[in-house]
Amino acid sequence: MSKYAARIREHWEKYAPNHMKTLLGSTPDPETFFSALGAEIQGDVSSLAEEMTRVLLAEMPEARDNYLQMVGLMMTARKIAEEVAMTHQLTWVQDPSMSLAEARQEWDDTRPMDDSLAELAYRYQDYGYPMYSTEELEEIAKEWAIPMPFLEGLLAAEKPYEFLAEHQEIMTEAANLRFLREVQ
Repeated sequence: MSKYAARIREHWEKYAPNHMKTLLGSTPDPETFFSALGAEIQGDVSSLAEEMTRVLLAEMPEARDNYLQMVGLMMTARKIAEEVAMTHQLTWVQDPSMSLAEARQEWDDTRPMDDSLAELAYRYQDYGYPMYSTEELEEIAKEWAIPMPFLEGLLAAEKPYEFLAEHQEIMTEAANLRFLREVQ
């Protein structure tokens, strides 16, 4: 059983015991069921990681020339893809008090706007010297679900608002990831 299949099974056992009981009663081999789900997730992760890598390389072509940047970019893309794929499989099992669409609308209405990142970039540039440590920047990138090279590009951009507008695809995916984190 793959790591994805094992995580799905653990999630079902913890958050959806009735689904698990039904499955165990109706399927002679639940391992096959979870293995099939795990294989599906693996395919989703692979395709999402390839897509994310392609998008990130298009936005940051300089990473192609630096082995460590390229590896970091590919690892970031894979982790994001895993989070998205697993979240899509796990979210429906829970029993939220509102529909997913209603929850998303409420989240969109109350979340920090992307402009907050542009304002952060302007403050960072106006400060004159680095006001955040690398660890703090990594935490900001993690909190906003954006790749570290993207945040560094934003902080270095002459016009941060334009940078965000030009990279709206990354910001949209980051918003999706942050929402899915909260739903879990």
